[in-house]
Amino acid sequence: MKFKKIKLGKYFFDFVAVFFAVISAFALNNWNDNRRDAEAEEKILLEIKNGLIADLKDIADNKKAHNYGVRSCNFFSRVFNGEEVPQDSIQFNYMYLTVGNSSVMNTSGYESLKSKGLEIIKNDSVRVKIIELYEVTYEKIGKLEEENPTLQIFNNFYLPINRVLSPYMNFVMENKQIEFSENVTLNHAEKKLMESYLWRMQLVRKSMLGHYARAEEKIRALLTSLDSELEN
Repeated sequence: MKFKKIKLGKYFFDFVAVFFAVISAFALNNWNDNRRDAEAEEKILLEIKNGLIADLKDIADNKKAHNYGVRSCNFFSRVFNGEEVPQDSIQFNYMYLTVGNSSVMNTSGYESLKSKGLEIIKNDSVRVKIIELYEVTYEKIGKLEEENPTLQIFNNFYLPINRVLSPYMNFVMENKQIEFSENVTLNHAEKKLMESYLWRMQLVRKSMLGHYARAEEKIRALLTSLDSELEN
């Protein structure tokens, strides 16, 4: 009996040693997984951050174009009412009157996140902000700028406005300049039609400026959250 107790005791200590070895290996493996996830999360957050910084520049460029378009509407309102305008301002305003915009948002960071798994972002608030920005805000702006037929300024207004303007325009090829040969003269119905086009274009542009302003706010708020996460 004494011999058996000693043998059982030996097995017990072997079992404890194996148990702790397995637990230690499991803990080490879990620690390695967590470390890899943390490194992947940091890499993705940095990629998203860099993309958002580029997006702010793209939005600023589009806002500038829309603001120029609003100014051009005011300029051509004077033109359609027969007012004399500076010849050196015609080309700039003609170019921006019906120019369209397309949003080129950087989504590579978000695509990387989706492929890795959204749950890799540990902070629930940050994860929700990211999803809302890319899936809702960016999606909406893209559809408004590129897919909604009622908001396509160039497609809807360039040809009818150009038919009215072209008889009065001289295209000086030497210096690539546009000039009016005389003041534009329209009858009452034509003036009202052109004014309705200008009103509609301004409405579209100011609406898009509002969407871009709200997108900027969300981007800056997300960037603040990302900086906080990356510092921790």
